[in-house]
Amino acid sequence: MSIRLKNWTDNNPSLEKRRKTFYNMSKTMKYIHSKGYCVKTFNPNEIKIINENKLSPIQYNTLVKPKPHEADAMKQEDIYNLAFLQIGIYAGMTNVLRDEFLKENFKEFEVFLHEDDIPYYKGVITRNAHVYYSDYIDTKNERDISKLREEAGANNKVASFQKTKSTQTGRAMVDKETKKLYSPIEKQEAAYVSFLILPIAMIILGIILGFITLFD
Repeated sequence: MSIRLKNWTDNNPSLEKRRKTFYNMSKTMKYIHSKGYCVKTFNPNEIKIINENKLSPIQYNTLVKPKPHEADAMKQEDIYNLAFLQIGIYAGMTNVLRDEFLKENFKEFEVFLHEDDIPYYKGVITRNAHVYYSDYIDTKNERDISKLREEAGANNKVASFQKTKSTQTGRAMVDKETKKLYSPIEKQEAAYVSFLILPIAMIILGIILGFITLFD
């Protein structure tokens, strides 16, 4: 059963469920970016969690295809906007939080965040870091795993269990459900390529025929 992000957060889910959902939102956004699209709106009423039990896949209702020279800037803006939305949700201020106020008073918002995530949000909001939250979590997990291996030994069962547990969310987000949800943008890309191939082929054919006629 799907649920709008706003309604889901109004039910006051646990901090860990929020973190998992925000990880999934970031992972999905990164996937959208890899297909050449960006997210037009981060309104929590226009974002859905398709399966509330799994907290995924995440549906952004409105996507846009940026012009090539605008793509990097728009992706960076998406990363910032998603971090801004997430902090607003943590603080219960999605409707009233303002950009400059958050930047100038970030320290006051740290109390709402998981302590492990403070460096990430601080980097994005106050230093314009352009890092996906999902990448931040994955990197941190890998570092924790490496540290655990050093302490417990590479063949220790505890270390192996922790690795499986910490990467579980990442594996869940590369499943067919997310790809299926966003398959229309892939089909649109394929149609766009097909649309270009025909006129280009006709131009090339015309050039070839012209040369044949010229030297006939």
